Amino acid sequence: MKKILLLVVLAAVAVPAALAAGDAQATGPGAACKTELATLGAKDFASLYASTSSASAMSKCVAKHVAAAAVNRASAAKACQAERAMAVDAFKAANGGQTFGEKYGANTNDRNAYGKCVSAKASAKSAKQEAATLKASKACKTERGTDAASRAAFTAKYGGKAGAAFGKCVSGKSKTTG
Repeated sequence: MKKILLLVVLAAVAVPAALAAGDAQATGPGAACKTELATLGAKDFASLYASTSSASAMSKCVAKHVAAAAVNRASAAKACQAERAMAVDAFKAANGGQTFGEKYGANTNDRNAYGKCVSAKASAKSAKQEAATLKASKACKTERGTDAASRAAFTAKYGGKAGAAFGKCVSGKSKTTG
């Protein structure tokens, strides 16, 4: 358990630092989780990450975002490789007359184009996922209601325990909206 927690903490520190060094992502997993916590409130945030405490919910949130960021980078890398492999004329036709280097490069010789492409695509995907989670959480809060009967119906619909129902609702809705 200590090794897993250590890995989560190291990943939470190393990944955002690496991304910031490459200017790949304006906000890292920790910042995304802080936004979720502020938006949802401590109780719903803990419920979303099936946790009994805010501290463990935060670590679960960061771990989830770190894993999602890794998947997003791998997916972005494949997409950028495919774009870079396109014939120059075909790429120019699809991108307003720009070459791959011109579209994504940011230095004088556009040698950083591939990295910038991956960063842009991965960041966009992470932002879309975060927006879907926040949108789903708002929908679930509304659906859950405030009276006892609404909360009981909500819990019955999404799961046996009231603490897990909110997380199941958000998970299901964020997959359908994201």
